[in-house]
Amino acid sequence: MDKKTKIWLMRQAGRYLPEYQEIRKKEKNFMNLCFNPKLACDISLQPIERFDFDFIILFSDILVIPYALGQEVKFKESIGPILGNINYEQLEVNLSQNLERLAPVFETIKLIKQKKKEKDLIGFCGGPFTVLNYMVEQGTSKTHEKIKKFIKSNNVLSEKIIKIITDISIEYLKKQIDSGVDVIKVFDSWAGLLDGDLYKKYIIEPNKEIAKEIKNYSPGTKQIFFPRGSKENYFNFIKEVQPDVISLDEEFPDNVFSYAKKNDIILQGNLKPTALIEGGRKLKKGIKNILNKFKENKHIFNLSHGVLPQTPVENVEILVDTIRNYNET
Repeated sequence: MDKKTKIWLMRQAGRYLPEYQEIRKKEKNFMNLCFNPKLACDISLQPIERFDFDFIILFSDILVIPYALGQEVKFKESIGPILGNINYEQLEVNLSQNLERLAPVFETIKLIKQKKKEKDLIGFCGGPFTVLNYMVEQGTSKTHEKIKKFIKSNNVLSEKIIKIITDISIEYLKKQIDSGVDVIKVFDSWAGLLDGDLYKKYIIEPNKEIAKEIKNYSPGTKQIFFPRGSKENYFNFIKEVQPDVISLDEEFPDNVFSYAKKNDIILQGNLKPTALIEGGRKLKKGIKNILNKFKENKHIFNLSHGVLPQTPVENVEILVDTIRNYNET
């Protein structure tokens, strides 16, 4: 990686783009969109055509894994994902059958690679605990009481399901690599719910297994991990999992900088998505502060979470211009 700060944004393809909204008018079912290779390819490339980001990220969703395991997954406007009932005791895996349900995703990857060979393509999955969280909560949650109760009162069953999710996620990522992705990312969006032994058991260990298996399978494939909300646990996560890139939100310990530099780990992040909505001088100042803060490390500019739907397109243009102008100085 050269000295220039590269840029891509989590959820760079999506609801803030008018061209995406045009597609959604024709296809209102979000899961159908994820499983339509032509449309998913077009959506993946929309932000590249508009902003010329340095990476393409596959348009899909982390909840394709519960779907592959037989759980109903729907998305409702202004509510988000709604997942059906599932019998955890009877949950079994037939990897070839499960992955066959995700065949359209692999077709999307192949289409993207045909159209944009010069950009690195990022494939992804959810962190096993984050996926389990959605499966148990059956959607988004403010309190996460169900998942907390579930892992506390169903210890053996929780471990069994985490193992199932970890195994299918590894095979899913391998198939993405076979289909053409250059980089994989694991989004553990709800890692911050856990601490202590539970963090080690449900966050570090499954992610470590994914990292190790993918490294063995495809040593040249770069790996990004995002244990969002980990705070002080970021340091232990990096030491244990040894990712090529660690994606950071706003709160992480300072020793991450020196450890990453010493161990040649790229830091990714970490502008607040709300700053991208506000725009103006405050946005430019926030971008420059981050560029200065990370300048001693290898750095990919990104957000601390995904682009929000109400983000003005012109603010993303300001972000890209500010970073590229900084690179020229």
